[in-house]
Amino acid sequence: MKDHRLITLLALFVIILAGASMVHPLEAKTVSSDNLVLGNPSGAVASSSYPTNYLIQRNQYALSYHRDNGIANWVSWHLDSGDIGSASRSDFQSDSSLPSGWYRVATGDYSGSGYDRGHMTPSGDRTSSSSDNQPTFFMTNIIPQAPDNNQGPWVDLETYARELVSAGNELYMITGGAGSRGTIANGKVRIPNSTWKIIVVLSQGSNDLSRISNNTRVIAINMPNVQGIRDNDWRDYLTTVDALESLTGYNFLSNVSTSIQSVIEARIDGSTTPVPTAVPTSVSNPTATPVRTATPPPSTGCSSTRLFFSEYVEGSGSNKALELYNNTGASVSLSGYSIQLYANGATNATSSVNLSGSLANGATYVIANASASSSLLNLANITNGVANFNGNDALVLTYNGAVVDSFGQVGNDPGINGWGGLTSDRTLRRKASIASGDTNRSDSFSPSSAWDAYSSDTFSGLGSHSVSCQ
Repeated sequence: MKDHRLITLLALFVIILAGASMVHPLEAKTVSSDNLVLGNPSGAVASSSYPTNYLIQRNQYALSYHRDNGIANWVSWHLDSGDIGSASRSDFQSDSSLPSGWYRVATGDYSGSGYDRGHMTPSGDRTSSSSDNQPTFFMTNIIPQAPDNNQGPWVDLETYARELVSAGNELYMITGGAGSRGTIANGKVRIPNSTWKIIVVLSQGSNDLSRISNNTRVIAINMPNVQGIRDNDWRDYLTTVDALESLTGYNFLSNVSTSIQSVIEARIDGSTTPVPTAVPTSVSNPTATPVRTATPPPSTGCSSTRLFFSEYVEGSGSNKALELYNNTGASVSLSGYSIQLYANGATNATSSVNLSGSLANGATYVIANASASSSLLNLANITNGVANFNGNDALVLTYNGAVVDSFGQVGNDPGINGWGGLTSDRTLRRKASIASGDTNRSDSFSPSSAWDAYSSDTFSGLGSHSVSCQ
């Protein structure tokens, strides 16, 4: 009789343990299929026939690789509590999985460049085991990051994301770099002009895609890839998913219903209102994390009210581009900004483009001709027909219809050599002492007073600019 009672007690103990296990499941760990639950932003394909949009999928992340840029277009991954443990950091190494014949970026390619080997999927997000951590050190998961970006607000945001997981959430993240500040490794690796990230926050659960609603928290960041921001808060660079889509051309969260996308992609970190035209110096919004202005880089001795033209490229063939610079001291929505082209002395615009998205403080925005050379197109944020000008054509930048900058003189055709003999077959870069635009589109134009001239097809300055007028 005692034996039967003992067996019964043991059986009950096993049932209780099993029930406890059902109530408290083992921590989940990300697998390959989790990383693209929200969609493939660029429609990347795992075929060497797509060298600029090549899909790589691992348990640790999925990414679209650009062979000619030597970095990923974007990296997407899921983060759960089971992904975080105590494994040590691994060593950087080339990605041997790339197709035969493709250049494989080496860790030494960053040596002496002044840029950190910046993780897209962080090492700290994959510490459950050494085998899980190592793939985060493949150079396909690395981009050149300014040390103050990488070691400052960027790493703070990574830490905050893991704190969200520790608080009982799971995350879906997508990140990458936009624009260009030039290259390292003899042109083999592009330096992004800014680094961006999207974080979708869900409480722990299952059927994640179906649980995304109009109330789901989405954090979107666009951070200038520059020095001088180490002590800034990552919240200084809050933006919207819509703005990042305009910036990159990608379709984020494409597997989410379009009606929900329209709501959550237009908000700044949970706010009920769209991104403002210009981020004010202080924001009071009880439903959202406060949006604060970014501190200008130390080299900036003065600020401007609006964006202005910072570089003009009128090169051979269709090598034509314009660069805008944000020196306002805050992230700015591009909505309301427009560029008009006045060809051959016209007094009415012959072409125009309305801009969209947002631009971080200290960042640039490049508009190029769609038929430009690949070396110029790789530096562009967008292509548009307004960049189909010649040296005798005037260009005007407006904000809500008001002129905020102009290049050339509207209504005047200076002839084949352009204004001052400097605007045809040349690159012009705004002098560092100039901190605001020329708001009189009809005044005489002498480029040498405000612009430095460079030889034809000089693209090395596109993607970066600075102002110092102290």
